[in-house]
Amino acid sequence: MGASRRYVTLTQMAAIDALRQVELQHLVTELRRAARTVRAQTRVERDTVRRTLAEAVQTDLEPQARTDPEGLAAIRTWTAALEAVDVGDLDVLQELLYGIDVLVRVHLWREAGLPLEVPSSE
Repeated sequence: MGASRRYVTLTQMAAIDALRQVELQHLVTELRRAARTVRAQTRVERDTVRRTLAEAVQTDLEPQARTDPEGLAAIRTWTAALEAVDVGDLDVLQELLYGIDVLVRVHLWREAGLPLEVPSSE
């Protein structure tokens, strides 16, 4: 499984153009930024961020996964929870944003071979 998974990942990475990689990395960056800053936002700002990111995750990720269908299903489940969360419940909102961030990062690593980078202080 390991060798064939590695081969599929490298093949898929070659198939994704540089522009698409930049778009997906931008989505990941926005998810992380939102999770980090959500507590400093007003209710209106949190609601806008919540709706914008939920829509971005739904539209920016591929509708079907080649190698990680479980990951895509998990992302959809967590995104549905993000759409429904009360923006006044900061603990759950922040947990959902960080969780979606991680799920998307791992999914893109499995699906497209994008690097898994650890969080930085930027």
